[in-house]
Amino acid sequence: MSEKDSLKVGLCNKSNPSAAKASACGKAIIVGEHAVVYGSHAVAMPLKQMRMNLELIPQRDSSENHQFLLKLGGKEVSERVSGVIPEALDLLHQDRFSLVMKGVSSLPIGAGLGSSATLCIATLKSICNSTDLDLSRDELASLGNQLEARFHGNPSGLDTAVVAYEECVYFAKGDPIQGIADAHQHPWHFALIDSKIRASTMAMIRLAQPFFSAPEGDQRIERFDLAAKLVKSALPAGNYGAVAEAMNESGSLLREAGVVPDSIDSMLQACHESGVLAAKTTGAGGGGTILCLLNPENWDQQYRAIQETFSDYPVFHISI
Repeated sequence: MSEKDSLKVGLCNKSNPSAAKASACGKAIIVGEHAVVYGSHAVAMPLKQMRMNLELIPQRDSSENHQFLLKLGGKEVSERVSGVIPEALDLLHQDRFSLVMKGVSSLPIGAGLGSSATLCIATLKSICNSTDLDLSRDELASLGNQLEARFHGNPSGLDTAVVAYEECVYFAKGDPIQGIADAHQHPWHFALIDSKIRASTMAMIRLAQPFFSAPEGDQRIERFDLAAKLVKSALPAGNYGAVAEAMNESGSLLREAGVVPDSIDSMLQACHESGVLAAKTTGAGGGGTILCLLNPENWDQQYRAIQETFSDYPVFHISI
């Protein structure tokens, strides 16, 4: 029996869906973006301090013409985005019912921090809470990835995995998700810098494709994979030098892949000059967000230095 069939057997319809709330975090990829599409492992961490909170309010139905209204930050979203609601109901094998969903999010949109995955997971969780469904983390991640295809075509599953697990994950497409539950045993501090530059995820994937399909492509994928393996073992061990080495290596490869524009490269250079252990883009690239690993011995001073250097940009402190 497939995972989808197994899930279907376990679900049932609640006669009267109730009002419900749900929350989901964002994500940041530490190493492995782009390469994960080609079979490499990747490591990503949850952004528990940056979340989307949804409230689902069922509406009275007088016909089969159900209405699905989604408001984020008080503004009604497009039908392309609100279409996540009926699709989620169908994936959960629930009868459709009219509803209003209201949400607020501290995640910047299109910044490589998983806003679409967060919406998909939060939507699934709110419907489950409304209809008394109970999903495992793996089921939630799998269904979330199917939902996210409406935004990114053929996503790897990494984003919805880390958002569903809400812990660091070691991930390869098609393999069981491996949580790194003990990564928090040591103090890990990061700075996120929103460049305010936006680029299409699909466009960046197409731009990077020649880098991975070239004759040297397998070797490049292997370098990403080795970096991910290094981070997987280094996080729970508190090996900051190893994580910094892997992040900087991954960042260099992304630059070679052509997804780091000159304007972002200048920002990365300023990050390194401030003394951080590592700095790289996180996510598809072309803009988005820079992830900096801070020295645990003086992370607060380094974070303030980053804030001063990038006073015109949104800067966030993130910890595992």
